Amino acid sequence: MKKNTLTKYTAAFILIISTFLSCVKDQDFSTPNVVCTEPNLTVTNTIAQVKEMYTFGGATVIENDVIIEGYVVSSDKSGNIYKTISIQDKPENPTSAIKIAIDETNLYAKYNIGRKIYVKLKGLAVGYSFGSIQIGKAVAGELGRISSYEINNYIIRSCEEVEIIPKKVSISQLNESMLEMLIEIENVQFKTSDLGKSYGNIENTETVNRVLESFNSNCNLVNEVIVRNSGYSNFKNELLPEGKGSVVAIFSNYYEDYQLYLRDTNDVKLEQARCNYSNALTPTISLQQVKNMYTETMVEFGVDTDYIIEGFVVSSDASGNFENKLVIQDKLENPTAGVQILVDMETIFEQYAIGDKVFVKLNKLYMTKNDGVLSIGYPKGSKVTAIEQDAINSFIYNTKENNTIIPTEITIANVLDEQYQNTLVQVNNVQLVANDLGKAFAFFTGNDEGIRTIETCGEILKLTVFTNGNATFANQLFPKGHGSIVGVLNNNLEIRTVEDVQFLTAYNVCPVIIPKVMITEIADPINNVNARFVELFNAGTTEINLSGWKLNKYINGSTTVSSGAVDLSGITIPVGGFIIIANSDFKTVFNDIPEIESSYISGNGDDVYELVNNAGETIDVFGVIGEDGNGTNWEYLDGRAVRNLNINEPNSAFEISEWTVYSNVSNNLISYPNSPKNAPNDFNPNLR
Repeated sequence: MKKNTLTKYTAAFILIISTFLSCVKDQDFSTPNVVCTEPNLTVTNTIAQVKEMYTFGGATVIENDVIIEGYVVSSDKSGNIYKTISIQDKPENPTSAIKIAIDETNLYAKYNIGRKIYVKLKGLAVGYSFGSIQIGKAVAGELGRISSYEINNYIIRSCEEVEIIPKKVSISQLNESMLEMLIEIENVQFKTSDLGKSYGNIENTETVNRVLESFNSNCNLVNEVIVRNSGYSNFKNELLPEGKGSVVAIFSNYYEDYQLYLRDTNDVKLEQARCNYSNALTPTISLQQVKNMYTETMVEFGVDTDYIIEGFVVSSDASGNFENKLVIQDKLENPTAGVQILVDMETIFEQYAIGDKVFVKLNKLYMTKNDGVLSIGYPKGSKVTAIEQDAINSFIYNTKENNTIIPTEITIANVLDEQYQNTLVQVNNVQLVANDLGKAFAFFTGNDEGIRTIETCGEILKLTVFTNGNATFANQLFPKGHGSIVGVLNNNLEIRTVEDVQFLTAYNVCPVIIPKVMITEIADPINNVNARFVELFNAGTTEINLSGWKLNKYINGSTTVSSGAVDLSGITIPVGGFIIIANSDFKTVFNDIPEIESSYISGNGDDVYELVNNAGETIDVFGVIGEDGNGTNWEYLDGRAVRNLNINEPNSAFEISEWTVYSNVSNNLISYPNSPKNAPNDFNPNLR
């Protein structure tokens, strides 16, 4: 009996199951259709009209019976979009869209993609949040989220469910009118520097940015946009695809920065071959032209002109020097210009190796001289500072084309030449100065920065070598001996590794050189102010390279150097030789060509002239700085001042006893008052 009963029950159960399965075609267990009743609502306004209701300042509460309709295009199923839904006014080719802030998760289950919804706005608010107009609830005058308990009072599902066709646009076409629309961008790939990374941060829940680049049919880089990925998304650990193709996303923003939000990785279809950076960008301006843009004031590259430069990396922080900076020059060999780019980045060499060809987009960057070194970066007061790490790859593009850099061979006499600044040079025939022998690159202990000085025997000019205290070689002995050194030249020479120092021959004991370049005549002819001149004379026993030397002028008793001082770089004055620095008519009046022609030579009897060396030290001076020469014992108005023949050394402190002064004024303090001088007969340039 028990067996028969069990059999009966079993048969009944099988019959029920069979009956159920026979009602489901092809074993499809989908949710049964549910009868849907369309809400009886009348739309009063468009999404665009609602956005126009926002008035600046806080959240604008909607007090009238306003109803809009829209189609859901977002989804929080993957966790990348948080407590919001985005709707647009049409399934295809929308004209307006908006975000709705809701204090609830798993919104995709109720407001699925393609679902038409109605929003009853009375009691809600339109506000400005992170740079865009959104719908939410007014909380203390600001825009907040709609409470989960109130959602059904405001957002009503329609029975209509449609396919959303993404709006195809290019990155350059993106604008505020498209915010919160579902868009598709073609011919894009993730930035090369992002490859090998995951969508999100696998170590924590922080949101990260990845960069999507767009290209034209010739693989020229056209533009880029941020893809913002949440640390809570379920795809954050997936690696970024390496190909090129199309991406569908919700277009959003963070104030002025446009960004894309993926609904899930199915929206990313990068299956074509990538574009190579070698063809990605076309330089629009040379590095030399950029360098010429600097005229002692900060350069703002702006956004209106597409400034793109090409350069080759010559620096490396592999050994700890070149901290937070990347130096590039315009050519592999014999460059004409270079610049340092400040970057907030460690181990720069891993991404930008010596010899790598890079493109730099200068838009939104700034350029000035930081401590005398031409630098590019973000603005900070009167200087520039490092580009933030997350933004570096939006400005600097590595083609991965690596080349051999040939250092420019120079002597120590050339180190102040502007064309070599921020370029890789090899300085030949140098050694440490005697005082630095036996010292480390920086210091034998600690991590303070160090400066060592190198010289060439017979040259006044010297060169300092900088070492970062954190460099791996900072505590090593600086090589003794004599030879060459390779490095990037700026205010100092900065080497990449200890191998840059090749002191392979014996150390030379250099004789001490004391420069004796002096001012020997100052002319202010009464008959032609444009024939004024200043004469320099080398009274020493060694020719002197005047690179970095200057002739300064102080006018009307000023204690500040008059702008436009005469730069004497490039001039070597021989033993017993003269240098004439003159105004425009000198060559005509004196039938001679001056070494330097400059309107700066305009001293009119009461102005001071000062000769300074490449270290900024005063070598010689005529007149008293800070004193107006009128009525003094050195007034040379319409006359001349001549150095006495028994004076054969410069003097950094003015002594009137070393001079004979002629002037057109009745001033008994000077040597010869009421003695105007005419050019050319009353003057003797190039002669003592």
